Amino acid sequence: MPLTITVRLRHGRYDAGGERASYPEWPPHPARVFCALAASCEDDADPAWAALRWLEEQPPPEIRADDPGQVRRSRAVNYVVKNATEKDGGGSMTWPGRDNGKRIRSSSTAVTESFGMTWTEANPATEILAHLRQLARLVPYVGRSTSLAEVTVSDDECVVLSGHVVYEPVTLDKERAAILVRVPYPGYTGELQAAYLDGRRAWEVARTLPYAIRQERVTTAAPMDESADQDADGELVPGPFEDLLVWGIKRPVVPLSGNQVAMVAGTLRRAILSVVPDPVPAQVSGHGAADKWHVGFLALPDVGHEHADGHILGLALAIPGDLPRADLAALLKAAIPLSELRLPGGRVLKLEYGAGDRAGLRPEKWGGQPGTGFREWVTATPMMLDGHLHRGQRSEASEVARSLVIAGYPRPAEVEVSPAPLLRGGVWQPRPDTLPRNRTHRRLVHARVTFPVPVAGPVLAGSMRYLGVGLFLPARPTARPPVTVREEEAMR
Repeated sequence: MPLTITVRLRHGRYDAGGERASYPEWPPHPARVFCALAASCEDDADPAWAALRWLEEQPPPEIRADDPGQVRRSRAVNYVVKNATEKDGGGSMTWPGRDNGKRIRSSSTAVTESFGMTWTEANPATEILAHLRQLARLVPYVGRSTSLAEVTVSDDECVVLSGHVVYEPVTLDKERAAILVRVPYPGYTGELQAAYLDGRRAWEVARTLPYAIRQERVTTAAPMDESADQDADGELVPGPFEDLLVWGIKRPVVPLSGNQVAMVAGTLRRAILSVVPDPVPAQVSGHGAADKWHVGFLALPDVGHEHADGHILGLALAIPGDLPRADLAALLKAAIPLSELRLPGGRVLKLEYGAGDRAGLRPEKWGGQPGTGFREWVTATPMMLDGHLHRGQRSEASEVARSLVIAGYPRPAEVEVSPAPLLRGGVWQPRPDTLPRNRTHRRLVHARVTFPVPVAGPVLAGSMRYLGVGLFLPARPTARPPVTVREEEAMR
């Protein structure tokens, strides 16, 4: 039976310095949580000390918390001035020996407000579990006093939230980027008590172990056909979308440039919303469905072959897998008869439902073939990052990975980022005047990503993914070695 300690950060911020005071601690260290429990003991006779002595004897736990690439780090620098000891009132401001000095406070703000630690083989007795739960209820904060927290103890597995990764103890080697993490150890409780009596800090009696993010098992692909990376041993991961409805633009027609994708997708959205009967389902309109996937309105560019030039071939709707059947039926009844699209300025596009003879409009080209998955994907239209990049805190590669996790896909094992398209015919950037004015505009990048397991498409990611910005195309592996997210972080 496992033992899990879960910490919910009340303000979403974790205030704790790492090995270097100027750099915040992440992931949160088990020893930090252990000390918070120890500080909740009432006195030396508190029977809960026995529970802590039992806990320190257990093997080091797994940590479930946000990936470092998802964590925004901040640092505040203050200066403490020397104070006159003759002043009345006493207190720390008049202590002798208090001198000028710089104080650095570091903190981490993750996407997920909770993290957890699991001792997988702990098997705590009922009395031990009761004592630990009582201590947890008394904990006001974890880290500094500004990091208010709610701590709970259970005998269940830690819940892995979206965006969480698992940090596990490892040996120091060159293949895995290790993080030194402070952990409890046999005798730790006694060392903490002695340090308190001597006026020493808890970190002076700390011990560290190397941890690393758990790597998923990746097996050799056994393609179902010449283009799919479906793995006979690896499990296919479904994406948020289960179907792709496609309309081709009737020919002859003057080609519409790929930099108009956002404008065309937005016009398609307005056209669909105008014909779906009220009340429009929340996942179709995008309003009132913050916890669900939305319908994606797409303009499909001509990409991925020798003569591709990026012009818009057709339109599509990406249908979420969790869209209720009744809402889907209402959407299909209204949308499939759509035969034309009137663009701003008066231009009219004649539409034909279905792909016809054009390969670029077939759902399978965009990863929409049922039961098929791909590991490698590359942007056909640039993706707009979900967050702003702050100097020294996030990289483009880690932000791309974070955006994919937010969009409902596994965290990629490898990411290659470029300001220019990595795919023949790829759209460089949508015209700025075609982007919605009421939306925050962030950096646009192209990316090639490799997932640890096959992923079913279509793949849409980034803050404007539901309007066709951030559309990926399945790609075959290349001979060029990509840079892993962790390697890219290490090289910064």
